[in-house]
Amino acid sequence: MIDLLTTKCKGVKKFIEESPTIGPLEPYEELAEKRALWTGGAGWTVPLVIIKTDEGVEGYGFCCGGTAWAGKTFIDRHFKNLLIGEDPFDTERIWDKLFRASIVFGRKGGAIEALSGVDVALWDIKGKALNVPVYKLLGGCTKRKIPTYASNLHPSDLYNPDYELLAKEAKEYVAQGYTRLKQRVCAGPREGRKGMGRNEMLVKTVREAVGNDVELMVETYMGWADLEYAVQMIRRLEKYDLTWVEEPLLPDDYEGYKRLKSRVGIPIAAGEHEFTKFGARDLIMNEMVDVIQFDVRRAGGLTECKKIAALAETFNIKYVPHIAYAEALHLIASCPQIPLAEVTPTPSWWENSEGGFSDSYIKGVPKPANGFIEVSEQPGIGVELDWDVIERIRIEE
Repeated sequence: MIDLLTTKCKGVKKFIEESPTIGPLEPYEELAEKRALWTGGAGWTVPLVIIKTDEGVEGYGFCCGGTAWAGKTFIDRHFKNLLIGEDPFDTERIWDKLFRASIVFGRKGGAIEALSGVDVALWDIKGKALNVPVYKLLGGCTKRKIPTYASNLHPSDLYNPDYELLAKEAKEYVAQGYTRLKQRVCAGPREGRKGMGRNEMLVKTVREAVGNDVELMVETYMGWADLEYAVQMIRRLEKYDLTWVEEPLLPDDYEGYKRLKSRVGIPIAAGEHEFTKFGARDLIMNEMVDVIQFDVRRAGGLTECKKIAALAETFNIKYVPHIAYAEALHLIASCPQIPLAEVTPTPSWWENSEGGFSDSYIKGVPKPANGFIEVSEQPGIGVELDWDVIERIRIEE
């Protein structure tokens, strides 16, 4: 039998609370410097799913931070009743049952993020029960060392960025061994051409700091959600030889993405805020993007993301999942169509708060070295929980 416990743990990190980066609320000037509000609050709440079997095996799964309180509600009040008594090895059956049971309030959003956490916990149980790492259950290893890209480089200020500090940060990542970097921008349609100039200067600064041998990507957090603005802005950036521009439009603007892709010379990436194989089908079949980025903690867990990877392979489109969580590394290692992992290193001069962000209470998460990262060989997804940290950062109801 399965018993289910959800613990919501909050780790606050400065760039989630205060980072001056545009997002989907960009049109509202009063919210310009409160990026965290679109993620659900001032901090970062990650529901932790713990599933225990009657044989004493305990599996851990994690929902995407945007789920917050909704994820706990879905699991405690609904999914739990459908899970108790099931065989944890029946991940296909369980996934399908939970998906069908959430159709009226799910298909996307919090319900699927909650389902993702449950699914990962079940895969963790399977690996632990068989004493093998999860990637072996997903098809085995296609790469021993996974190439990574350093994803950070936030502007220091929306309206007056410190370009020298940005260049310093970029150079430090290269010195750490990264040959691929992703940076953020600071302006959207609300500021028109004036903001375009600052965005371009941010990209120009990093490109000149690292040279032409380093790949460079740009993340917009859905903040360029006006087609003509996005076209003009991306065309201004074409001379900087970008690997991709990420999420320039809102996730459901399928027609906008299709038209944008046909009018610019830089590859377009999206899918971080999409859900399930059905979302992947729509992005791929309608030829809207060049790179898909489905998040294991958001899109439906390992069961669903393995199918998304198969779709990407079928249509020869690159799949680079959002964030190299411990469980995502098992997916990446098992799929030939996934070439990279996204990691979020911090420059040496940043102050890292104790218990910050979502992995502060997780022990055993592999760390990148010289631009590469290796998947854990421990059973399951390869992590354990730090209960001392959990007790300090747990959110009380």
